[in-house]
Amino acid sequence: MSKLDINEDGVVDIEDVKHLLLRYEIIALGGALLIVLPVLNTLNYISVDSNFFWILCGVVMLTEGLVEIKHERKRMKTPKGGKINEK
Repeated sequence: MSKLDINEDGVVDIEDVKHLLLRYEIIALGGALLIVLPVLNTLNYISVDSNFFWILCGVVMLTEGLVEIKHERKRMKTPKGGKINEK
């Protein structure tokens, strides 16, 4: 069994990839990079074109949007009160 098979269905598929990539930790990591990298660039420790920072910003914003869509869909599927009505 692969460590990438998050849902343990025996297949590494798009659901496993979404679980790994669409997380708040990825957004936090991207935000930290958007703070640290420009500071290092300003202090001339690294030399990176400013377009890279805009690309990174776009990736972080896209990830945040996809995470919010994922969680909103999950909330819409859950009935009010978080309980499933059994009759």
